[in-house]
Amino acid sequence: MILTPLKNEELLDLFDPTSLRVLDFCMKKTLIAQPERLINQAPLPIQVPKEHIEQWVAQAIGAVPVGAGSYPVDLIKENEFGADIKMLSCKINASGQLSDTTSGETSLAQKFTSAGVNLDIAFANKEYDKIVQDWSNILELKLSRVKVEQNINKIYYIFILRAASKFYLCATKVDLDLINTMSADKDNSTSTSVFVNNLIDDNFGNAKIYKSKKRLELRLKPKYWVENNYVITFDFNNYVSPMINLRDLVQNQNLIEYMNRFIGDVFNE
Repeated sequence: MILTPLKNEELLDLFDPTSLRVLDFCMKKTLIAQPERLINQAPLPIQVPKEHIEQWVAQAIGAVPVGAGSYPVDLIKENEFGADIKMLSCKINASGQLSDTTSGETSLAQKFTSAGVNLDIAFANKEYDKIVQDWSNILELKLSRVKVEQNINKIYYIFILRAASKFYLCATKVDLDLINTMSADKDNSTSTSVFVNNLIDDNFGNAKIYKSKKRLELRLKPKYWVENNYVITFDFNNYVSPMINLRDLVQNQNLIEYMNRFIGDVFNE
């Protein structure tokens, strides 16, 4: 497989105890920044900009951000590896446990040129092998550039999976030598999308090329990752977004007292 998930002990080679404490700190800061609910309002989903996730990991592992979104990877750890950082949302069931479903999607490669017209033709003609080969070439060129320009031999995808008030840290290493083994799953391909074989083991996720989006997208299967010890878990289940009327706090001059108490509650968990 092109993407090989890191087991927990391998993940700890990338993220030492200091790294994990940094991530814990960043996540708690994020909880503090979430908007307060009005009285009787339902909990809001935790939102984190992708740029902030990248900065969390850069701070945690001592890497350098590169490219400001235009480079094939987000971070470089000099003479060691490059890493692309992804945050994916996960579904939970009525009991608050991970559902046995796929995560949200993340893009691995995209066509921005007029070659997309040819993609439409290829889909119309059911040329699924040609479509996958085209994307294989795009992904290989994209990631090979990093190895050459940065003089590194290792590339990782680092994922932070968000499920309610839990975060799961996980990662895959990328084998560039196997990118040309991508193939079309013709039995599950349609006039609008092609499932891709050999990118990632089906237990861990799946990959798909979309005609309309002109993207190769990856989805993970978080429940399997968690149950088979491929993640590091950050559990903030004790955190509940406070219900409070901020106008009342300001008018009663209680805002500073509330802020200090709330910050203390989050960081003293």
